[in-house]
Amino acid sequence: MKAGKLRGRHEVKLVPQLPSGETRPPLVMQVYFEADDQGQNLIADMRFTFALEGVYWFAVYFDDDLLTKLPFRIKYLPVRIATTPAE
Repeated sequence: MKAGKLRGRHEVKLVPQLPSGETRPPLVMQVYFEADDQGQNLIADMRFTFALEGVYWFAVYFDDDLLTKLPFRIKYLPVRIATTPAE
C-alpha cells in the first residue's frame, strides 16, 4: 500500500471466509502513512487451519471499505506410500 495523498493512522482488516461461506474473526492491523512515496507492506501471522477443500476468500478492508478479495484454493490429494517387498 502506498500513501499517495493519504496521511495518518488507518486500519486494515483481513476477514477469512471458508468454502462453506462461514466467516472467521478478522485480523486487524494498524498502518501509518506519512509521505507520498512511503507505503506499508503487511505480513500477517494468521495460524489458520485449512480443514475444508475449496476456495477460501480473504477480504481486505481499509478503514471499513472493501479494498479487494484474495482467493486461496485448497485441494487435498491422496498420498500413496510405495512399499518395497521384504527380502
